[in-house]
Amino acid sequence: MGMEHLDMYLVHWPVKLKPRACNPIPNEDEFEDLDLETTWAGMEKCLDLGLCRCIGVSNFSSRKIEQLLDFASVPPAVNQVEMHPMWRQTKLRGACGDHNIHVSAYSPLGGPGNSWGSTLVVDSPIIKSIALQRKATPAQVALRWGLSKGSSVIVKSFNPERMKENIGAVDLKLDDGDLMEIDRLEERKIMRGESLVNETTSPYRTLEDLWDDEI
Repeated sequence: MGMEHLDMYLVHWPVKLKPRACNPIPNEDEFEDLDLETTWAGMEKCLDLGLCRCIGVSNFSSRKIEQLLDFASVPPAVNQVEMHPMWRQTKLRGACGDHNIHVSAYSPLGGPGNSWGSTLVVDSPIIKSIALQRKATPAQVALRWGLSKGSSVIVKSFNPERMKENIGAVDLKLDDGDLMEIDRLEERKIMRGESLVNETTSPYRTLEDLWDDEI
């Protein structure tokens, strides 16, 4: 990568693929058993060597976090997961908070524009109503909600005006009533991970296995 170090290095998914497996949707014979203890020891080695400043995980459930902490010498600094007003990660945020693990939200708007994403968040009547009252955009309301939970929010845009709009969420004020309305929205996970579930070589047979019933 031509860099001296990475600021943050993550285990992307709690799965292991065979060397040179690079399909966005893994083939059924491309999975291997994940030895998380060995993987994490390698992450800690990268930290010791100064190749990265922090190490963490992504897409880990509460149970997988607890399993990791059983043997980790260095706990993950962050758990990066799907999180937005319609997938609030209440249980996971609590578990991570107990161990001072920062929760970073990917797809904080529900991933509109991605092949797997949805406009459910920005099209939510509740989100739109709050945005109208606050003279903001639905995206700003969704991002402000994530920030109010103490999480960082990762927004992808190549549009300068959209980037400026997203930054405006930092200064937006939502009151307790707004937050309570959002917290009553029906939940729906968008990035479900069906491609990591199969009946052959994947360690997970169902989505409940993958997410430990946090779905």
